[in-house]
Amino acid sequence: MSAPTAVRNQGMDNTMPSTTPTAPAKKQRDPYFSNAKFGLIALVICGHSWSDLLDGSNSVYAFYMTLYNFHMPAFIFISGYFSKTFSGKPHQLKRLITGVMVPYVIFSLILGLLKIWTDDKFQANLLTPFYITWFLAALFVWRLTAPFWHILRFPVLIATLISIGAIFLELPGTLDLGRILQFLPFFVAGMFMRREHFSMLQRPIVRVVGTLLSLGILVMSFMYAGELDRNWIYFNEGAEQMDLDPISALPLKIALMASAAILIATYLSWVPQKQLPFTHLGDHTMYPYLLHGVLIITLIDGVGLYDLVPFVHTGPGAIVVTLTAIAAAFVLSSKPVRVITGPIVEPKLDWIFKREKKTGDEPAASTVSGPTASGSSSSKQ
Repeated sequence: MSAPTAVRNQGMDNTMPSTTPTAPAKKQRDPYFSNAKFGLIALVICGHSWSDLLDGSNSVYAFYMTLYNFHMPAFIFISGYFSKTFSGKPHQLKRLITGVMVPYVIFSLILGLLKIWTDDKFQANLLTPFYITWFLAALFVWRLTAPFWHILRFPVLIATLISIGAIFLELPGTLDLGRILQFLPFFVAGMFMRREHFSMLQRPIVRVVGTLLSLGILVMSFMYAGELDRNWIYFNEGAEQMDLDPISALPLKIALMASAAILIATYLSWVPQKQLPFTHLGDHTMYPYLLHGVLIITLIDGVGLYDLVPFVHTGPGAIVVTLTAIAAAFVLSSKPVRVITGPIVEPKLDWIFKREKKTGDEPAASTVSGPTASGSSSSKQ
């Protein structure tokens, strides 16, 4: 069994109240965030498509480690930004159930059934997220905690200390607690961002300095990434689980969090703020996020595509795989795919909820960000 397959088997790798009786105008989405989310989901698919190419290429490995250092933290950061108004109101809880919890159950079962084909066993323990489903479990928990962070002093500092402290623990697979705790600062930091902060990131000085620092991180990945346990960038285990002393692992943990912040800022500094031909696809990132996981397991684990096509293990082959992954992001976000798979990705479940009494000042339901499920957006880790 390959290392990436073994990782999968471990349990993996947006409202204004109306003041008139007329229907409120539909709120226009900010193209900046749509562009950011679509770019990130394309990177998520690239990362998963690279996971079975790591052993044969130091270059792929270095890009993989750099990518994993920031792509999910960036998604979580944006998810936190779109969770800042979550207060547990009925309409918000309904969206959390239909946009996060139910898809989590559905795709846990789908991926579990696929394991019958790939591993001759059914694997769908809802308390132990598998592969891509970890993000949904974590987002569900983070969203529920959102109101508490607003009443705390120094919330980002507290969340950061929790994340750092987690490396001293033996982290269980239940709800992928390791990721819930260790990715927490990115979610909380996103909650306290304002739109003007993102605009500040677009300043030329941020772009220049961020790009130079990011290139330095990439160079370090080429030099040392092969010596680093991949679970460091998966944020799912404690130090002792990676055969390290927690105290000696502390500087590395802090360095990885700092490099993630640099890479996130650099990425966001280059995201276009204008409407582009593909911008609208960034409003539907839950579709490629969930569906690409099914494709990856089917084609790579099930069919054994990478074994059947040795070309993918070459340099040009890795480039073809990357371009194919980007194309998959477009296809899986397209309207035909959304129409066909909508019932399992965004199920309509109004019939299971009690009818709410209408009030004059009740705000419209906020969306869930997929990776961000739009207030959600992802890893074969």
